[in-house]
Amino acid sequence: MSDRILEVEDLRITLDLGHRTITPVDGVSFTLGRGEALGIAGESGCGKSLTLKSIIGLLPPGARVDGELRFALDGEAPIAYEAGDVQGHGISIIFQEPMTALNPTMRVGDLIGEGPRIHEGLGRDAARIRAVELMRQVGIPTPERRARMWPHQLSGGLRQRVMIATALSTQPKLLLCDEPTTALDVSIQDQILGLLQGIRTRMGMSIVFVSHDLAVLGELCDRLAIMYAGRIVETGPVDEVFADPKHPYTEALMRSVPSFGASTGKLAGIAGRPPDPRAFPPGCRFAPRCRYAQEDCTSAPHRLAETAPGRATACIHPESLEGVE
Repeated sequence: MSDRILEVEDLRITLDLGHRTITPVDGVSFTLGRGEALGIAGESGCGKSLTLKSIIGLLPPGARVDGELRFALDGEAPIAYEAGDVQGHGISIIFQEPMTALNPTMRVGDLIGEGPRIHEGLGRDAARIRAVELMRQVGIPTPERRARMWPHQLSGGLRQRVMIATALSTQPKLLLCDEPTTALDVSIQDQILGLLQGIRTRMGMSIVFVSHDLAVLGELCDRLAIMYAGRIVETGPVDEVFADPKHPYTEALMRSVPSFGASTGKLAGIAGRPPDPRAFPPGCRFAPRCRYAQEDCTSAPHRLAETAPGRATACIHPESLEGVE
């Protein structure tokens, strides 16, 4: 059996805006192991969520996907698939805001039981029993009573747990998380992360977790993929990327994160703005904002290169970061 459950190779997503087309995701490649959690980090608009939605086939109208997506659906090795093959049959997704993702005209128990009814042919009573059990598994108190409630009657934390229960209702092998803790306060966020970690351990499930919050990814994930302007610029184990970034953008992200107990003062922000996807610059797209940029950075092709086992960077001058505090 292959140790990989997902393979994404040279993914390109083109959006037709009517008067023009843009490519906000441009040549993204990564793999995911069985039972592994991969975090995808980057600024808003870098293509994280589009990459995630392409895996399950939930891109907006007018989007075109090029490249290879392979998933270990039933066999031992990942194979190419269509979105309809995996929705409810191996891959599920959790969104950032449950109030816009949950159907407000359905009671909570019916929402959670809908997947088993559609994909497994369960009757209404059996689906309701499954829903209550799933609610209990994700830590929703008095699930029998809350299964009869409407989504708007629950708190934000409970609605997110309903989303997780709904995603788990079809027993997926891969769970996609699109910033599911962003709208929650810190204490509820910690509970949700602990819940996801427990589910992953208990079910042996793989996770791709998209977030701009490095602390969240550091708590849940094994590996990181750092995205900038539609491309992955660095990959590696979480602890190693945090301790020793190999791309200037990653290093800049680390410097911009506040540290508990650190001396007061201004955070080190990243100068400039991300490039407009309608006119990406040639070469390294971070070069206009990079304090280490050299003349050849604006013309060199983007290509992830291995720097050590399990580590890769798209920077052609990674030595520039050595010894930098």
